Amino acid sequence: MARILSKQLAVGAQWETLIGLQKEPAEIRGLAKSRDASFYAVSDDGVGTRTAGLFSMPAAANVEGVFEPYALAAILGELVDAPNVAFLHPDPEDPEATLFITLRDHRPEADLTVPTSHLRAGLDQWLSEVEGPVKLVGIAPLCCPVVDVTLTLDEIAAHVRKEQPLDARLKVVRKPLPARQMKIAAVSVAAISLLFAAGWWGWSWYDDAQQAKLAAANRVDPVDAYKQALTRAIAAEPFSAGASHARRLQYAIQSLPAMAGGWRPVAIDCDVSRCEIQWRRQEGGTFDLLLSQRPNAQIIDLDHAREIMTPADTTAPAPKRVALTPVANTSDSPESVDDAEEDADDGDARVTPVPRTQFLRSAGARLQSLGDYGMDISLSMPSPLVIAPPGVAARRDVPPPIAKGEWKMAGHLAFMDSVAGLMMRAGNMSLRELKVVIDDNKPVFSAQGTYYVH
Repeated sequence: MARILSKQLAVGAQWETLIGLQKEPAEIRGLAKSRDASFYAVSDDGVGTRTAGLFSMPAAANVEGVFEPYALAAILGELVDAPNVAFLHPDPEDPEATLFITLRDHRPEADLTVPTSHLRAGLDQWLSEVEGPVKLVGIAPLCCPVVDVTLTLDEIAAHVRKEQPLDARLKVVRKPLPARQMKIAAVSVAAISLLFAAGWWGWSWYDDAQQAKLAAANRVDPVDAYKQALTRAIAAEPFSAGASHARRLQYAIQSLPAMAGGWRPVAIDCDVSRCEIQWRRQEGGTFDLLLSQRPNAQIIDLDHAREIMTPADTTAPAPKRVALTPVANTSDSPESVDDAEEDADDGDARVTPVPRTQFLRSAGARLQSLGDYGMDISLSMPSPLVIAPPGVAARRDVPPPIAKGEWKMAGHLAFMDSVAGLMMRAGNMSLRELKVVIDDNKPVFSAQGTYYVH
């Protein structure tokens, strides 16, 4: 258990290196809570690494009185100019015990009080674990080697009184808020809540009044309102995610290696803007090998990683097809049934609504053929993007209505390029989602999106 010696020095801490993923006080509070510590001190190795010493002592310990205690291990790091230090000194409160404090790479490690009869075994074991020279300081008992530098507790206490190092001083980890301050805080919170509620009510009343005035001032012709609503609805649709986007996704997926440093892609999930690749470690794979080939990969756990890829910057080669990396195309692929899908991508083609009958006779018939080849297909009936106001459909200035529906495809991964081929043939289909699951038995894909007709 941690304790404070008569020389204003504290021993018996648990020393933990601070990772730095959060603010230092928050990290220390978390460590202290898990180790039931009530006080702490900090040691700095001089190159940016900080180590927290956690002291479990009664709350009544004098750490903020006239004689403020300091962590002995942290003081040794300032007094002794060596990376690896072992401090030995007879316990001033127990003649049968010895203080045994070690520093490795300028960072406190062991902070113990051990029986003198067991000291030599513990010292030898620690010396065998340390790489590099070790400096023995303090006052060694007869059973131990002669120290390199003699250092007494009185000398250390004198240094503390002279320098008063702030980090090495013991501080309270958590201190309960006094009852008076708690009452003041409660009243303050209640007052702030009351002011917030009054402000919210006043703003709501003002906003409702302004909305009513705005509605009265913005009464427009229903046809103009319909045109504006239709323009906004069209602008919100992913018309840029057409056949060119599908080909870019296809090329990006096909360009993935079947194995990267002993890691294998097992799932790919793409939307309109990016793809997420799930990597699974195979035998022999390591983090270093994966990151050397896929530097953007993010480690999830020992066997899984993920990578975010943006296919928008990828341009698929139009003149020829690229064979799928995981599974090669077979002679039963739907592309062999219809050569029209072999047409090259004509640049950055956008989605354009077509007559409904034309769509059903071309793309709809193609979906039926794909279904006959064992693929799962789905096509919902279209619904208007914006419903025209009643009573204005006969007016000549009303734009033709545009409707949209949903389409879905799923099947063996060898048929994935049917998606881009179908979208190129139709010209009115957008791709919203493309998923690939790769395994040794049956790699599959699924795609879904929207089609537009008038």
